[in-house]
Amino acid sequence: MTAPPPPPDRLNTLADGVFAIAMTVLVLQLGVPVATGDDQLGDLLLGLWPELLMYALSFLVLGIFWLVHHMIFSVIVGSNSTLVWLNIVFLMFAALIPFATALIGEHGAETGTALFYGANMLALFFIGWVMWTYSTSDRAGLTNDVDRDLVRGGRIMGLIYFAVFAAPLGLAFISPTVSMVIYGFIVVVFISFTMTGRDEAVTIWGASRRE
Repeated sequence: MTAPPPPPDRLNTLADGVFAIAMTVLVLQLGVPVATGDDQLGDLLLGLWPELLMYALSFLVLGIFWLVHHMIFSVIVGSNSTLVWLNIVFLMFAALIPFATALIGEHGAETGTALFYGANMLALFFIGWVMWTYSTSDRAGLTNDVDRDLVRGGRIMGLIYFAVFAAPLGLAFISPTVSMVIYGFIVVVFISFTMTGRDEAVTIWGASRRE
């Protein structure tokens, strides 16, 4: 006899735990400078600005994908083995963000590190889009009567956001630093849109209804 898959609330609980740990690991990766005086400490702290900037970027990135995950599961009322494993793969890439951040902190914004970081985010977007597309399909039967326009809009928005994040990935071959700056700009714009609550600032994948 096969055990039933975990219900959606258990998958959400697992996601909350993974994101909380990944966010905490980010700050634990920051080395505490050792100084012999206040003047030296100030200089050392100023020298940490690249690591602190990457910490802030990655923390916000994880916050965005936690929000994405929450919005996807806000319409899911059932579960099956396919959704369970899609969720696990999504969380696997989320847990990889601290490692990608540490790579840049150790080696700087090089082509390899910028590509790894960008590919990690693209994988998260893609798996999230697959979860939304699969769970809202009629064949899956994991949602109640979700507006079909909302479903189609969500799928289109997912592809648009995927393309937006893919563009800086190619730029990493030319200028890794500019590539990372663009990622940061996209993150700030996304957060600004979601904070406005306006209809034109539809949150990722269209997974939120008009007020």
